[in-house]
Amino acid sequence: MSESKIDLIAKLLAKAESTTPEEAEALTEHAERLMAKYLIDQAVIDARRAKEGKTHEKIVEKRRDYKGNFAGEMFNLGRMVAWGMGTVKTMQSTSKGFFHLYLVGFESDVAQAEVLIDSLEVQAMVAVRAWWKENKADYSHLSGYNQEKERRGFVHGFGEGAGTRIFRNRKVIVEEVSTGTELVLVDRSKQITDYITDRTAGGKRGRSRNAAAGAAATADGYRAGQNANTGERGISQGRGITA
Repeated sequence: MSESKIDLIAKLLAKAESTTPEEAEALTEHAERLMAKYLIDQAVIDARRAKEGKTHEKIVEKRRDYKGNFAGEMFNLGRMVAWGMGTVKTMQSTSKGFFHLYLVGFESDVAQAEVLIDSLEVQAMVAVRAWWKENKADYSHLSGYNQEKERRGFVHGFGEGAGTRIFRNRKVIVEEVSTGTELVLVDRSKQITDYITDRTAGGKRGRSRNAAAGAAATADGYRAGQNANTGERGISQGRGITA
C-alpha cells in the first residue's frame, strides 16, 4: 500500500474523533478495513521477499506504559486491538505502579497497531466522559470509589467492543483473499510466537483486567467500542481520562 493510503488511514481516524458518532462509526470501520488490507498485502510482499532471500521486515517490540486509575483498562484496550488485528501479539509486565504492554510483531504491523491504539484511547476518553455525563445520576447512590469502578467498567467494555469490531473487519478482508494469503498470515503469526518463546523463555502474554463494574456500564462501553462512538476532541488534544 502506498504512503498516501497510510495517510488516508490516519486522516480517517483523526476525523472520526471530531464528528458525530454515526459518521465516526463509518469512518473508523473504513479505516480498519483499509488497515487490514494494508497489513495483509504487506505480509504477502514480505513473505515473497524472504523466500527470494531479499531484505524483509524484522520482528520488533514496542512498549507502552500505563499508570493511574484507568491504567489497566487502557492496557486492556491495547491488548484487544492487537488481538483483533491478529498480526500482533502482546506481553505484559508491571513495575512501580505501571502496567507495561509490549506489542510484538513485524515492523509495519506494530506501527499500524500503535496508530489504531492511539486513536481508540482518545475515543475511549471522549466516550466515557459523554456516557458519565448522561448517566451519572443513575450511580449517585454509590460511593466515589464504586462510581470510579463503573467508569472503569465502561472503558473496559469499550476495549472489548473495539477489539471485537477490528477482529470482524479483519475476518471479512481475509475471507475476500485467497487461501494462500491465509497461510502466509499463519506462518507470520508462528514466527512471532517463536520469537516470543525465544525472547522470554515462556514469558507471560498480555491479559485483560476485569474492572468488576456493573453489567450495564460494561455493556454500554462495549457498544460504544463497537460503534467507535466519539466526541468533539481531536487526537492532538491530549490523552487520558479524568472524572
